[in-house]
Amino acid sequence: MGKVIIIGDLHGCHDEAVDLLDRLAVSEGDRVVFLGDLVDRGPKPRECVELAMRFECILGNHEEKHLQQRRRPDADLSPGHLATRRALGPEHFAYFESLPAFLELPEHGGVAVHAGAMPGVPIRHQDPYHLMHAQCIRPPERKSYWPSKAPDTHTFWTRHWRGPERLIFGHTVVEKPLVTPFAVGVDTGCVFGLSLTALVLPDWELVSVPSRQSRWGRAEVARIHLDADVHGYS
Repeated sequence: MGKVIIIGDLHGCHDEAVDLLDRLAVSEGDRVVFLGDLVDRGPKPRECVELAMRFECILGNHEEKHLQQRRRPDADLSPGHLATRRALGPEHFAYFESLPAFLELPEHGGVAVHAGAMPGVPIRHQDPYHLMHAQCIRPPERKSYWPSKAPDTHTFWTRHWRGPERLIFGHTVVEKPLVTPFAVGVDTGCVFGLSLTALVLPDWELVSVPSRQSRWGRAEVARIHLDADVHGYS
C-alpha cells in the first residue's frame, strides 16, 4: 500500500505544489488529497485546479463561493474572485460541483475536511457550513467566527473536538502545523509567503516546502496562533 498525502490550501500556488509532490517522490501507488481552496489570491488558480483534477480533492469555501457567485455579473465580484473566474472554464466549475465535503480515511483513523467540525456530531451528519467554515465556536451554538472577530467566549473548534476520528484540516492559517490528539492543521500560509505543507500517512509525517510568494505582513494575514498553552495540549 502506498502513502496517503494530504496537502493544505494551495490558493493558486501551483509551483509550490509541484515542488512538494517532487519532494515527496509521489509514485503511482500513492494517494494524493488536496484540502480545497485551490483558487484565489495566488498566481495560478487554473493550474492548481487542473493539478487537483489528477488526484483527489475536497470542497473548500473558496470553491463553494465561486459556485454561489457563478451567475453574478462580473461587476459584482471582488477583483480577486473576478481574476479567478476569468482563469477558469465550465469544466472547472463542473469539477467543483463534484467535490465531496469530507473524505474518510478509516484505515488511518482520520477524516480530511476543509475547515473543521462541530463536536458531538458524526462526520456524515455534519453541516457542510461547519466542514467548510468552522473556526471559533461555542457549542452548542452553531455560529462560527473568524479568530479576529470571535467573542472571548468562543474558542477554536479543535479545543472541543474529541473524535473519534482525527481530523486533518486546512482553512485556518497557522505558521507551523497544528498537531493535537484529535486534529492536524496543515494550512501553513503558502500564498502569504510562508510554506506549503503535506501530512503523509500512515506515519503522520509533516513535510513542507517554502513559498515562492512575497511574504505578506501580519496585518494582511487572517491568522490564529494555536500554541499549546492556548489549547491545553503539550
